[in-house]
Amino acid sequence: MGRVPESHHSPKAPEDREWSWHGTAEKSKTDALIEHGGWHAMVEAHAWYDPDADTEHDPPHEKGAYKLPHHELLDGRVKVVWNGVRSAMQVLLGARGGVDIPDGDRKEVYRHLAVHYGQFDKDVPDYSD
Repeated sequence: MGRVPESHHSPKAPEDREWSWHGTAEKSKTDALIEHGGWHAMVEAHAWYDPDADTEHDPPHEKGAYKLPHHELLDGRVKVVWNGVRSAMQVLLGARGGVDIPDGDRKEVYRHLAVHYGQFDKDVPDYSD
């Protein structure tokens, strides 16, 4: 089983903020997060991370251990991005080939993302096993 960060209310980015995490943007966004808040900021920015990459008292120190990003560093703060939340939920539910995480973690990741749907006053899509 993986690790799902506790559900939290984060400062919100403007709702119309575009979302692009992959490719060159991913490297600069992850580097900015790590520089800002260390690996704990990476935990906060994603809905799941691989516990096999955990160090004894810290979250993983490998970028590839983190999945389903939905926050980014904006104006010096880690903020939740609506289009990132929506994208992460779609991938969790199977879009773009889905995400490779243990089945036992999926419902908890869903609940984590659902909290952010509430922050943006959006209807949460149905979950099915």
